[in-house]
Amino acid sequence: MTATTLFYIIIAIIIINFIVEKVLDALNAKHFNDKLPKQIADVYDDTEYKKSQNYKATNYKFGLLTSTFSLLLTLGFLIFDGFEFVDNIARGYCDNPMIVALIFFGIIMIGSDILTTPFSYYSTFVIEEKFGFNKTTVKTFF
Repeated sequence: MTATTLFYIIIAIIIINFIVEKVLDALNAKHFNDKLPKQIADVYDDTEYKKSQNYKATNYKFGLLTSTFSLLLTLGFLIFDGFEFVDNIARGYCDNPMIVALIFFGIIMIGSDILTTPFSYYSTFVIEEKFGFNKTTVKTFF
């Protein structure tokens, strides 16, 4: 198996996984407008149930955005040799394979955190705030 074949297999696995997850999420999302089941109507408040369903729907839509961003970022990093670039940076600091791996994954994790922080901020201070779940201050968040 050539490196090119393996590369396309990895790309295909990532895309297929994304599609399967989104189809399953969409199937679940079909039930966000369902009425409160009669079996739990005497235990669960209808207003709270609707609020929880709206919260799920909002998170579902936001999840579509964030997961699509993540997919595109991952594919872009693979296609444009981003992992090789980070590997070269890591190897430029040390020859020890353990240290190179730590530097490599450290760079990837810090980069990922920087790129996903705006999404986390929005989730916490817009979505969670909208539904009354946010107890975090901006200072605590950062």
